[in-house]
Amino acid sequence: MKRGIWILPLILLAGAAAAEIQIFNPPDKLRTFDQIVMMQGKASPAAELKIEGVRFQPQPDGTFACGLVLRPGKNLVVAAQGEEAARLHLLRLVTFPDSERTEANKPHWARGQIAYLATLGIVEGYPDGNFYPDNLVTRGELATWLAKVKKLPATPLTQDVFFDVPKEHWRAPYIKAATEAGVIAPYSRDTFGIDEPVSRAEATALAVRDEGEGILAQIAPLFKGPTQEAITRAEAATLISFFASAKESLRELSDFDQGFTADQYCGLNVPPAIVAFTATPEEVSRKQPTTVKLRATVAARESFAPVSTAKVNLTSIGGASDAELFDDGTHGDETSGDGIYSLNLSLRPKATGEKRLEATVTDRLGWEGKATAALLIVE
Repeated sequence: MKRGIWILPLILLAGAAAAEIQIFNPPDKLRTFDQIVMMQGKASPAAELKIEGVRFQPQPDGTFACGLVLRPGKNLVVAAQGEEAARLHLLRLVTFPDSERTEANKPHWARGQIAYLATLGIVEGYPDGNFYPDNLVTRGELATWLAKVKKLPATPLTQDVFFDVPKEHWRAPYIKAATEAGVIAPYSRDTFGIDEPVSRAEATALAVRDEGEGILAQIAPLFKGPTQEAITRAEAATLISFFASAKESLRELSDFDQGFTADQYCGLNVPPAIVAFTATPEEVSRKQPTTVKLRATVAARESFAPVSTAKVNLTSIGGASDAELFDDGTHGDETSGDGIYSLNLSLRPKATGEKRLEATVTDRLGWEGKATAALLIVE
């Protein structure tokens, strides 16, 4: 009987000591086009919580939330308390507005190939963020994509590759690697034709030269039409997706059971927290000018995105809606870089009553934190 009395408390203590971590959102093995995904979970409020090695303070009830800033490709998230850990394996795919929604208000037919190859870094979009899938692909673009899909070494150059491919051109190392490997031939010894379009006949020939005649059956539906017609960027991306090296890379990218290490940790972010926002003095007279000191204290950002701007809305007292607060030792700020954003106002209010001032702090990702302070104006 005594033995049973001792066993029960031991079992209860063991269960109470275990720190169980749950992640409610996002689901594990998520594929997403979103750069930022919100994570919500619950942990033991009594034990130290670390997310990807960063100390994180949960709420008193153990709940926690933060933003996951995903890099293209695989992303690993680990939330741990001691020996207990919960893991997320997330895949962020790169997408482009014009491949997601065409003029017919539908995804482009090559959307999948474009997204996966862009995620692997094999194909790229334009500086404006679009892919322009129906533009004709140039020989320079195709040579770059072929060098990347075949993982050819692209080393820095000390001399021009061709007359029309100077060493300063960002595609030059890839064009050099592709031509030297025999993946694509130049026009001549001196000219590559970097900006020239690629015909269906040329694209078919280079595919067969690299992959063998077995690829013909796969690309036949893609290259119907006159052989002299030029192919588009979407068609070129689809062609490359049939290459054996591309298929292997796509298999590895889509495998959620391997390739997730600490090297794939994503970024973490939370909104900036204004832990105090004050107006000193809190009470001023309408009859005489007064200097009011505004102070917004922002919690240390540590590994989160740094603060970009701090502003205060002064419209309630007749001022600007976006007056800047400073943390650089000027405009009444006492110490530069201490996380206290300040502004000294010379104020002669026109109306009495309690006025609310709202401070907004924004980080470099555009996340905002807000706080208000009261200012009482009397006769």
